[in-house]
Amino acid sequence: MKTAAIGVGAIAGTLAGFMAKEGNDVLLIDGWKEHVDSMNEKGLTLNGIVGEHIVKVEAIHTDEIPNISDKFDMIIVGVKSYDTENAITAMLPFMNDETYVVSPQNSINETLIAPLVGAHRTIGCITTISAGLYEPGHITRTGSVSQSLQKEPICFTVGELNGEITERVQTIADLFSSAGKTMVTDDLWGQRWSKMVTNCMVNATAGITGLLSHEVRADKETRNQILNLAIETVKVGRTLGYNVKPPMGDFSLEDMEKGAGPEGNEELDRVLQGTPPEVPGRPSLAQDVMKGRKTEIDYLNGLVSDKGREIGVETPYSDAVTQVLKGVESGEFEVGMDNIQRVSNIVRTYYAK
Repeated sequence: MKTAAIGVGAIAGTLAGFMAKEGNDVLLIDGWKEHVDSMNEKGLTLNGIVGEHIVKVEAIHTDEIPNISDKFDMIIVGVKSYDTENAITAMLPFMNDETYVVSPQNSINETLIAPLVGAHRTIGCITTISAGLYEPGHITRTGSVSQSLQKEPICFTVGELNGEITERVQTIADLFSSAGKTMVTDDLWGQRWSKMVTNCMVNATAGITGLLSHEVRADKETRNQILNLAIETVKVGRTLGYNVKPPMGDFSLEDMEKGAGPEGNEELDRVLQGTPPEVPGRPSLAQDVMKGRKTEIDYLNGLVSDKGREIGVETPYSDAVTQVLKGVESGEFEVGMDNIQRVSNIVRTYYAK
């Protein structure tokens, strides 16, 4: 299957790299010139909890897209959410009627992709691995607290927008399995919103504090914040009609709300803390803050806030963390634990109205 992966950061780069390692025909496309040059000259290094692999790949810069002469059977989209529509538009000339576009991105970008390529050519992919790209041509797979709760972690889940289990999603699952255990789902939207819970808990909280993912869970103050962010994201997703499951075991929404209240919930708190992973890491938004890049906050906690306003669900923590993260992006606030108090103060003001 002839595949192009556009935006080969930590996640799409992992998929494309392991697919290439297995002998699949994959073209890697990225806007970071040094990354592209390093991959072409030295290969793509994939290491961390997956061992050490140096994979020979074919990579081009996004400026070279007009020079492509091929049509692709599958396009993997790994760009930041705010670049999705531009990336799809750039790749349209290289799709045929049967090409399908797979989104392993953060947020819920199928709603951006489908209007451009058609719902029948859009396939979702939920990513539950953690990985980092901190230097050109080198992706490190890190540990995931949520995965530590599973005996055999699921790394990717793919599904059709309409929930059908089709031959093509089975084929994609087989291809993606080279990068980790991949499942097929008949509930893409429920899975998507369930992943949003994890994204909205840790991404922005790590971004505003500078903590690693497991450190966010280990600290009492940040743990309280991420629990409240989880509660809001679950409520919004469920009110929209999706089968949203919290990422920390079998705890109900009521358990979560009790845990966030004065009584607390010791068992939930223990599970939420997790244990330090074998290879620590940062979520993607926190990596963007480190690199001084624009973040996806409007497509994560900001999206929860927007949807909450539309349907009448209060989201003070999501509103506050979005506001503070944007303050970090603009330089108004420095990264640090003081930002947790800033979020708390905004929430307190909201309830005092």
